[in-house]
Amino acid sequence: MSDNTKDFQFRKDDKDKAFDIAVMKKYVQTKQELDKLLEVLITPFIQNKSVRILDACCGIGHIIYWLRQISPQSTFAGFDSTPYLIDEAKQLCPYDNVEFKVADVHKLHEVYEPKSFDITINWKTLSWLPRYEPAMKELVQVTRQHIFLSSLFFDGDIDFEIKVREYQSEAGKEGFNAYYNVYSYPRFEDYCYSLGAKAVVPSDFEIGIDLPPPAYNRMGTYTVRLEDGRRLQICGAVVHNWKVIRIDL
Repeated sequence: MSDNTKDFQFRKDDKDKAFDIAVMKKYVQTKQELDKLLEVLITPFIQNKSVRILDACCGIGHIIYWLRQISPQSTFAGFDSTPYLIDEAKQLCPYDNVEFKVADVHKLHEVYEPKSFDITINWKTLSWLPRYEPAMKELVQVTRQHIFLSSLFFDGDIDFEIKVREYQSEAGKEGFNAYYNVYSYPRFEDYCYSLGAKAVVPSDFEIGIDLPPPAYNRMGTYTVRLEDGRRLQICGAVVHNWKVIRIDL
């Protein structure tokens, strides 16, 4: 993966603030199918338990909003690099057992002590970074037991670096405004073991509902039905091959 990101404009300043917040609020109004899979997988690790949970790159905090209902006795922390998203998160989850802050996933060691959290969640983030290795190092460093993450993966020995420029977005007018990378799963798994993982447990995600193309001329998820009844999940021109992965430490 290339490190050349000088033309990368993802969420630059507040130019796309209203659009970003409106999209993420839909995740609260209607629980996403991928989020439902996370709940199924994580519930045995948090239900009827008191654990400390980090939502890394939390957006407006919708994952914490849902998981707090499963484990109200746990404590939650969330961070995102975008201040206006953290402002929204604080409004969505104004609870004593929840805290939010602005932070960079690549510099967690400056914010949290090693092994501060029992469980860390990193949801729909890695494919939107220039590369996953620096972030994974930080996530492992602050986590004691388990990491749950979702990202786009290919089962072969190939990484795909995909940069997107949405001309209808304010950030896209100045350069590429998003990554939609698809990573080699075997290499990602090997990398997790090199960081000290005891087990890496993948779950493939297949969406079970039909989604229409977005009405706006921006990236947005829709589905195409195959002859065998399965659905391809597509965003723009990128097929979303989601995996949800549990990493045991």
